[in-house]
Amino acid sequence: MKIPAKVHYAIAIMTDIAMQGEGATITGNDIARRQNISFSFVAQLLNKLKHAGLLESVRGGISGGYHFKSASSDVTVKKVIEAIEPSFCICPSAEIKTAQPVDDTVRSFWKRVGIDVAKRFETTTIEDLVRQAKDLGWENLSCI
Repeated sequence: MKIPAKVHYAIAIMTDIAMQGEGATITGNDIARRQNISFSFVAQLLNKLKHAGLLESVRGGISGGYHFKSASSDVTVKKVIEAIEPSFCICPSAEIKTAQPVDDTVRSFWKRVGIDVAKRFETTTIEDLVRQAKDLGWENLSCI
């Protein structure tokens, strides 16, 4: 399974915003600099996240930017994925075919794996990722 880069970056962006503190308004330039992602790509992803209702934008020159529309503990990884890549699927290619009993067994395995991963996406919040980052010693990400 290969996760699209834009999904990975969107989750990183949401985690970065959450690490700046509840209610903080963060600019795309700051995110791009901290995460070493091009500003134009960050802007595209921020726009998708905003249109999905996960972020709000604030105009205001130097004090403008983005913040969470609701608490980061209410935003699941699944919501971020759906905002960026609505057709994302954890499933085998329909083109692959082997002998019927084996094929059915292997497809059943991949279906179970997909269900397990989907549950993880549904139950993991951005706040969970912030907690994990802090446990790894990244509590000062806002200073980078």
